[in-house]
Amino acid sequence: MPNLVDVILLDIDGVLLPFGDTDNGYNNETSSTQDSCLFPDDTMHALTMLLQKMSNLTFNTISNQVQNGNPVLVLSSTWRARPEFIRDILNSFQIYADKKGLEDASILQIWKQTNCLDSFFDKTDPTYHSTRHDEIMKWVNANTTSNELTNEKRTKSFIVRSWIALDDEDIVAVEGQQHKEMLEHAVQTNSSIGLTIEDVALGIELIKKQISRYHEGSK
Repeated sequence: MPNLVDVILLDIDGVLLPFGDTDNGYNNETSSTQDSCLFPDDTMHALTMLLQKMSNLTFNTISNQVQNGNPVLVLSSTWRARPEFIRDILNSFQIYADKKGLEDASILQIWKQTNCLDSFFDKTDPTYHSTRHDEIMKWVNANTTSNELTNEKRTKSFIVRSWIALDDEDIVAVEGQQHKEMLEHAVQTNSSIGLTIEDVALGIELIKKQISRYHEGSK
């Protein structure tokens, strides 16, 4: 049976890496070789809390079994287009988890538990560059909708139970159009601050509503 996953579509600039920091340790032309995390502790702490809170969510299924949240990270940033950039992100995740894990073992545990240290669950199409809204919806539609030509469900090892997009871009109002369906999925960060605990709280509420609706619809 396919795994139920709760997807976090993750942007980097303006989410994990706030704008305006000219000494962030990252060179946009070459891969970083430093031994420190590329991203500030504040935004990494917020992302860790999001993973932890999502993992701790519990829901009753149609058979009255209790299921937990199952967060996975899908890279939606332009960083997805460069393999060395992806390696730097994952390396930073490992550095942060190892460092903070010495202070609080639960931090390292949550990163290992969610399998977010070695690879991303997936990434949006690295060859498709449009508005962020369109890039995200291309991935969502490919992984949640039926094949219209065959009217059969795409064969997947997972089912997207819920998803949110962490992005500093406005993916609701795009090119003068209001995409209201995105309201229950979009968590827009302040690009000069990055991901905050307040953003995490919003993301958790959006995920909870979607998961509850999924299980209610399965009854």
